[in-house]
Order: sequence, then structure tokens, then C-alpha cells
Amino acid sequence: MKKSVLFILLCCLTFGIATVGMSQIYFEDDFDNANETEKKWVPLWGNWEVEDDEYHQLSNDSNCMSIIADDYWDEDVNEYTYEVRGNKMGGAEGFLIMFRCQGTMEPRGKALAEHPPRMRNQERLEYWWNLGGWGNARSQVEAWGGGIAGAHSDHTIDTNKWYAIKIVNTPTSYTLFIDDEEVATVDDTTRDGVGRVGVATWATTARYEDVLVYGPDGPLPVDPKGKVATAWGLLKAGR
Repeated sequence: MKKSVLFILLCCLTFGIATVGMSQIYFEDDFDNANETEKKWVPLWGNWEVEDDEYHQLSNDSNCMSIIADDYWDEDVNEYTYEVRGNKMGGAEGFLIMFRCQGTMEPRGKALAEHPPRMRNQERLEYWWNLGGWGNARSQVEAWGGGIAGAHSDHTIDTNKWYAIKIVNTPTSYTLFIDDEEVATVDDTTRDGVGRVGVATWATTARYEDVLVYGPDGPLPVDPKGKVATAWGLLKAGR
């Protein structure tokens, strides 16, 4: 069940939790407004559409990517948590969760659409967490443009099952979670951790929902003892 940030804040206030400070939401999209989603995302390849408050990719082709638009990303952000829920609808593989992306993405034989203007002038850097890759046999972060790949695991992706995916990115590392299980931490200082996020697929149709990118203090105002951050974690665990 989806819970808006406003709903969570009201819950916190109801239970008497103090809210001091500012929210650190860098990007969010729950796909409840197709016109707004069109402004926020730039599809580079594939068949992307909004349906049922979800972001669907309906092509079984390879290298189907959609990236956040310039107006919704701050290039200086290099410490963030990226959360998204994914559901594989069909096909050979799983999810490609993009992060630390700069410049023009590797085309891999495709005539990619124009990138956001700022990206066109950047040196290429591209990471994605390939969940259920290699014919849905295993998972791993892949990187191009000088990044450090890794985080090998045996995770595969079932069809028609929702997964909660999280990447905690810092200037010196990235840490990966799936369904609240910590998979790996990779030490990586490439370009101080900068670069935007996106979603993608490879030989798979999939749907995504509840994209949220927030800073180290969490998506809600935090009191000096961090109580709201704790409440946020409890609410998300009950989804």
C-alpha cells in the first residue's frame, strides 16, 4: 500500500513525535499523475508509459532506460538513498536499477533518444544494479566510465512479485538492499559519488512504483534524537 510523505508526517505528529529541521527529499514520483511523470523522466530507449500509478516498460528489447530529467536533479548531490519498488511482468531477466549516471549512456547498438541537456556535456559514467541478469541466473552491479563494479550475489527475480530495492550512495561507497536484506557494500570514490538515478530493463517487461531519493537525514524532518527517521523506518516496514 502506498503512503505519501504527508501521511507519514501526520502519523508522526499524531504520536507526538517532534519535527525539527528540513526534509531531505531530492526526488520522488509515485506515478499518480502521468503529465507530471512525463516532465520528470527522459526515456532513452524502450516503451515507457504510466498506468495504474506505475511506470511500465513494455518492450522485451535490451537496454531500455529512463533517466531523471535535468529540472528534477541536482548534479551536486552525492550522498543519497534511492528507493524503488519493482515488479517483473515477463521476459528473460529482472531489473536494472541505475545510479551514479553522468554523460550519455552506453547505446549498446541502440539509437538512444536525446539525453537531458546537462548530461550531453558530461563525461560518461554509468552504473546499474543488474538484478536477475544473465538469463535470471545472478545479480551484480555493472559500471562503465571508470566506476567499480561488484556486489555479486545469487539473487534472481520472480515474475509478478514486488521487490523493495534500495541503494545507499555516498562519496566513498554504495550499499545495496533488496527486501530489507543488505546485499553488499562496495568501496568506490569515483567522481565523489555524483550522478543521477534511473530505471531500466533488459529483455524483460517490468513495472516500477514509489521512486524516492532522499538525503542522509531521511525524507522527513528529523528531531535531534532522530525519532522521525525511526518512525519512517517502522512505517515502511509495515507496507
